[in-house]
Amino acid sequence: MPGETLPRDLGDGLVLRWSTAADQERIVDLFAHVFRRAADEAPNQMIGAYIRQQMRGAHPLLGANDIALVEDTRHGIVVAASSVMRQRWEYAGIPFTLSRAEPVATHEDYRNRGLVRATFDLMHTRSAARGELAQCVTGIEYFYRQFGYEYALDLGGYRAVMLNMIPEAKEGEPEPFVLRDATLDDLPQIRMLYERERSRPHAGLPVLVSAPFDADHWRWTITGQTVEAGEGWNTRMIDRADGQTVGYVLTARVRWQAEHVRIVGLMVEPGVPLPAVLPPVLRALRVVAPSVPLGRSKPGELRRLVFGLGASHPVYDALGRTLTARSEMPYGWYVRVPDVPAFIRHIRPVLERRLAGSFVAGYTGELKLDFYRSGMRMVFEQGRITAVEPWRPPLYSDETSAGCPPLVFLQLLFGRRSLDELRAWHDDVWAEDEPAMLLNTLFPKQLSWVLNLD
Repeated sequence: MPGETLPRDLGDGLVLRWSTAADQERIVDLFAHVFRRAADEAPNQMIGAYIRQQMRGAHPLLGANDIALVEDTRHGIVVAASSVMRQRWEYAGIPFTLSRAEPVATHEDYRNRGLVRATFDLMHTRSAARGELAQCVTGIEYFYRQFGYEYALDLGGYRAVMLNMIPEAKEGEPEPFVLRDATLDDLPQIRMLYERERSRPHAGLPVLVSAPFDADHWRWTITGQTVEAGEGWNTRMIDRADGQTVGYVLTARVRWQAEHVRIVGLMVEPGVPLPAVLPPVLRALRVVAPSVPLGRSKPGELRRLVFGLGASHPVYDALGRTLTARSEMPYGWYVRVPDVPAFIRHIRPVLERRLAGSFVAGYTGELKLDFYRSGMRMVFEQGRITAVEPWRPPLYSDETSAGCPPLVFLQLLFGRRSLDELRAWHDDVWAEDEPAMLLNTLFPKQLSWVLNLD
């Protein structure tokens, strides 16, 4: 692609390039070796199957030529690699594409040599050539901050229900709702239910950032994913006793911990009361749970259902405190936005709508943000955003009226933290009165929910 000069010589016989189909088993060997729980454990066959699924040509998000790798040409082995998926997200209904690295690995004998950085540079170059506005990754603490990523969106978060706390059905009464495996005939309803789930309101506002996906992707989740690769989820439909389908449940395809089965999605049709649906669905899941195979977990007693539905979800409200045994706050999606003014220009209609519905409607003026090593200037005319451009505060001037570290700003941009929260937690986040009013209007705190689409 434009901007790529490959292969790139990294010295010492190491070469950076994109994968080909012929690299498949060497890439499998790397990931299966790295993703072991202990040095004396056998190679991880599950992640090996996962990489084969990525490269075989049927995966909806990437193929055989989409893994950035470093090859040791002296020994004929792949020593570092980052699989690069192409995803589509939406920001308040405005779509944008981005590259996602998943999984990422370096052989332990080649670490601390900048090889992951090299594969990410390759991903960033291709992503820019495609005109993508962002990149993302899920990963270990801190590490990806080194490459310009910030914890900008919620990832995960759950409520757990103990199996022995699920209420029993009344003796002699049939279950009013039952579960069944989804078929391809269910796809239209599945897609509508998912659209409803990803746009659900929270605190009076719909979900801000979410991931739409098309019929082909849903078809992949039903017919293409495999237990051997540990991918994705099983889709089960919720039927009334009379056979009418009223909702779905998405359950993880394997148990990554023996003690629980994870539920990653649950939604019902409008007018169907969740408090009435949940008890029979919980009982049905309790029956299904033991049949969910273990991933790479050590054996253990199955004790709970874990609803991993983000920071907030209607299911949590319907479960209440009585059934919820434990909870965990979300981790975070790492997001990189290499050109913040370009992203702002892309979502300009959203920002103008926020202005129009606020007490600063019709605002005319400027907002100058100091990012300390860079900055941004926004120009407003009667509530319209007429310019968004890079800007640096001149020396010995008082033009700046707000400041924020560039990566921290992504938390504000994507609604994960409010300006007041960032000001309380970071001494280098500040804003004078008028800029603070503008920033609070343009970037309110708002829930996001991105389902892991791998």
